[in-house]
Amino acid sequence: MWNLDNRLLLCADFVREGAKVADIGTDHAYLPVWLALNGKIASAVASDVRKGPLENAKSNIEKNGVSDKVKAVLSDGLDNISEEEANDIIMAGMGGELMIRLTDRTPWLKNSEKRLILQPMTRAEILRKYLCENGFEIMQEKACISLGKAYSVMLCCYDGIIRDCNDEFAYIGALGKDHSDEAKRYIYVVNEKLKKKIKGFSEGTQEYEKMLALIQKLTSYYKTEGK
Repeated sequence: MWNLDNRLLLCADFVREGAKVADIGTDHAYLPVWLALNGKIASAVASDVRKGPLENAKSNIEKNGVSDKVKAVLSDGLDNISEEEANDIIMAGMGGELMIRLTDRTPWLKNSEKRLILQPMTRAEILRKYLCENGFEIMQEKACISLGKAYSVMLCCYDGIIRDCNDEFAYIGALGKDHSDEAKRYIYVVNEKLKKKIKGFSEGTQEYEKMLALIQKLTSYYKTEGK
């Protein structure tokens, strides 16, 4: 038995007891194997689009004796995974834009019984905006620190309701209401990236003023000790 890093552990916390799990872009299948070893899931599909990582996943599954619960599948996103095989779908360690593409081309995810557990490495603001505008509710969102970096994990489901997504929500989601040190750190990092981005705008323009107002708003969500 090994311990997951905080990023994958937070993903695991969002998995429902007894769920059928699909871990997309599984690499070594650490997460589904850990879930199986801890008795949290009924079954899991560990998928990857690359043959090398998938072989690593198969080896790890066999070595840990969970072949009866976890299977490895070569798949581009959810293309080779059926609706019946998964009700909790994890996408972790990939960009937000890729998550959008994989979700958008999988119609059966538009089902209120399914759960999406999303941990974007980049473009989280684009992902949140897509979810809001395409009928997916961000039910919960939490932040964590792993290996010195701040990450956000979202638990989502489809309810068909189209939601407005302002810039503040796009960049920090529900973390503005979270007073934990992890959330403060995440917001601080986002704010620092926005400060760099604003340098590309001409001072006094509409884009500049809009971004400046957002930076000032986000600054109010963290304190010095949250850095």
